[in-house]
Amino acid sequence: MSAHTLHFNLPDAERPSIWPWLIALLGCVCIVVLVARSMTLIPASLLHQAQEKISAAGFDDMSVGVNGRDLELTGTIDQRLSVALLLEQLREIDGVRIVRDSMTRFDPVETELQQTRQFLQALARIDTTVVAFQQGSNAFTPGSDTALNQIAELLRNHPDKRLRIEGHTDNTGPDSVNLRLSQERAQAVVRYLEARNASPNQLIAKGYGATQPIADNATEAGRARNRRIEISYVD
Repeated sequence: MSAHTLHFNLPDAERPSIWPWLIALLGCVCIVVLVARSMTLIPASLLHQAQEKISAAGFDDMSVGVNGRDLELTGTIDQRLSVALLLEQLREIDGVRIVRDSMTRFDPVETELQQTRQFLQALARIDTTVVAFQQGSNAFTPGSDTALNQIAELLRNHPDKRLRIEGHTDNTGPDSVNLRLSQERAQAVVRYLEARNASPNQLIAKGYGATQPIADNATEAGRARNRRIEISYVD
């Protein structure tokens, strides 16, 4: 009895499709993009919420930065003011981990005194004696502009400071004329400074005529010294 051999024709093995892999890869990319976008939006949202709370609290000189889920407050603040309530409100923002207070505290009274001292020291260094006027006129003598320009710059650098401009004359002519002329001289200085961007609110003009001489009106040199302005700080 002869053996029979069975033959099976198997179909060729199918090559695995690349599409499932491409779909999986695309899904991974989408997940990474969504996660990255979410990580970007979270700090932006925290920053927006923090800025709103800071603005509502009235701390205009305060800035906030975001590092991940951490907030950091910077800027300057009056040392008499408390930020405890604001810090608590910031910590309550959903997603915030840490709130760092890196604010610089200052004493407003001491700061104002220091700025005033600096202003007065700078004013004292300006030789205002070179500011003079021609006889019987409110026209400046040559060389007056050097000191006037320095005063204008000082006022621009200290917009919260004020000066009193006093005009004076020699005793030549009637007192009423001298009084009017001294006021015109003080106003001439004010106009000069305002033309160089000093604020009108920083200046007060007052004329005294010949009532406050600093030199002998019997000599021309003395009268020239009396035709002057004096500048003083107004507290």
